[in-house]
Amino acid sequence: MRVQRISWQRELPPVIAVAGLAADYLSPAAAWTMLLPLGAVMLLMAMRKWVHAAAVFLLCSWVLIPSAAQTAVALEAAGGQPRLYVLPDATLPSLDEAVDDPQVRGAVRFQLLPIGHRHVINPRWVLADMIATFADLHNDIVIDRARAESDSALVYQ
Repeated sequence: MRVQRISWQRELPPVIAVAGLAADYLSPAAAWTMLLPLGAVMLLMAMRKWVHAAAVFLLCSWVLIPSAAQTAVALEAAGGQPRLYVLPDATLPSLDEAVDDPQVRGAVRFQLLPIGHRHVINPRWVLADMIATFADLHNDIVIDRARAESDSALVYQ
């Protein structure tokens, strides 16, 4: 029986990609954690594995979550009614900001996301943190847009 040797040039890039993304999503939400997926991208680019490097870049939390939040805000704006997301088991600082600001309170609706115990999606650990980050970033974008629209309405009156 012949034993095949492992081809590290073929096997290593997916391992580096998964390790870079795991390090990104398992690390705390701080600016220095941007270096974790960036290091994996740079290593993959040095190995000339362009597809793997692009996948790590596009799937890292510093690109994927803001892109998803911007897309959700754009879809809601096209529908005509901006919403602030409320999570049942999470405290979002953006909601406190929205409730305290009278310009924002009248311009947006609140929507409880069906996420948590006894719902289809019951996230734990990293996924729960990702969803909370997404909802908070989405709410910040909606609040900024509501304030900008309120300020422009005051200028034109």
